[in-house]
Amino acid sequence: MLRRENVNGIIEEHYIRSYDPGNSTLAQLVFALKYDGIDLDIFNKVFQQIKPEEIAAFVEETPSGRFARQLGFWYEELTGKEIPLRKKVTGNYEDLLDPELYVTSPHGVKSARWRIRNNAIGGRRFLPLIRRTSAIRAIEDTDWRGLIDETLKPFPPEVLCRALSYLYFKETKSSFAIEREEAGASRAEKFVAILHQAGGEPDPLNEEVLVRLQNAIVDERYQEKGFRERQNYVGQTMAGFCEIIHTVGTPPNSLRDLMEGLGAYYQAGMTMNPVLQAAAIAFPFVFIHPFEDGNGRIHRYLIHDVLARGQIGREGVLLPVSAEILLNLRAYDACLEQFSKPLMAVASYSLDEGGELTVHNPAEIEGFYRYPDLTAQCEFLALMLDRTIKQTIPQELHFLQKFDQTRVTIGEIVDMPDRKRESLLMRLYNNKGKLAQKRREGEFAELTNQEVTDIEAAFHDIFSAEA
Repeated sequence: MLRRENVNGIIEEHYIRSYDPGNSTLAQLVFALKYDGIDLDIFNKVFQQIKPEEIAAFVEETPSGRFARQLGFWYEELTGKEIPLRKKVTGNYEDLLDPELYVTSPHGVKSARWRIRNNAIGGRRFLPLIRRTSAIRAIEDTDWRGLIDETLKPFPPEVLCRALSYLYFKETKSSFAIEREEAGASRAEKFVAILHQAGGEPDPLNEEVLVRLQNAIVDERYQEKGFRERQNYVGQTMAGFCEIIHTVGTPPNSLRDLMEGLGAYYQAGMTMNPVLQAAAIAFPFVFIHPFEDGNGRIHRYLIHDVLARGQIGREGVLLPVSAEILLNLRAYDACLEQFSKPLMAVASYSLDEGGELTVHNPAEIEGFYRYPDLTAQCEFLALMLDRTIKQTIPQELHFLQKFDQTRVTIGEIVDMPDRKRESLLMRLYNNKGKLAQKRREGEFAELTNQEVTDIEAAFHDIFSAEA
């Protein structure tokens, strides 16, 4: 390689002539394996144009060559076609994926046919890749449970106990708000109840389980009996009722197979770091969009479900990741667009007057869903989780401590009923420590001016103090 340049955020690599693999398609793929990394969607598309006999002849030229054997293995794995080898391959067993470059399974399955150790997580139906960037390595090296314990250690058990219900409510409210929806009391209670069940199902991606989850979180009029059978999309209605399509869900013909592949990937990825696994399950789910309604909330629920299984957090402690996502919606949108923009650049579709969308090239875009690169999504979730643990949760717990301290202080100034004291606290908090004149003359007319002055001063002292 001669030099490397970063041009407008795109890395360009310039090679001297001796690196030129020539015009052979298979030689070009070997070059990609050596220097470019793996894009399974491109590999699969190229393989569809190549006959098994061509692969056989190429491998037989160098039957002990590592890259030729990897190419043969990938061909059979992705296409399901058998290569008619006439010459037995030789050489030491080689990893299918370089563990230095990709997140892999520690329990590779040996293929005697190719002398390859298949350490990829997933299979033909769903096989995403996660590149082992410095950020991904940091995620794997982080003691997430220890980090949470360290955050919670300064707070007494009674504060943690009181905080728990609030954290569940905060996650629920934030998850709805991300989609610009208000969670009414009934819907909020249902979602909180579901969050309490996170990690409890043995097979969380089973269709029956997901349908039950979808039915519980959407309006009963939009409950579904199974995965959708129509094409759906995420769009935005503009002036003049012009519809902008942001992304399309998996075409219906391949949806069920993809969801089964996602479920198999979940089972195969039990050895993965829980944070990486949570991202690698939750984000593909929302890309696939298996329901007409509720996909976003289920996507964020799955984050908690997988984290709970990986014991990220103390028992019964929920990490309100959606609250942090809500504060970083642009970054969240950019994370989703890492997938949707390349997809929509290839997708060919039409929208009729009734709002029915038809994808005209489903086979061409299928690989985007089956073989995504989830590195950016894993890095994003870890960042949100890190901020949740280090910032959001301590802030909420300190707030509760101050709230409790103010409650006690108000009781020392005026012995009032609990409910009225709670109302007074909320009025003060919502009005930056001041009791509005309208409230003083109405709801709290019995308080003297001195009592109000003392209560406001106490509130200011407690809430302005450093945590």
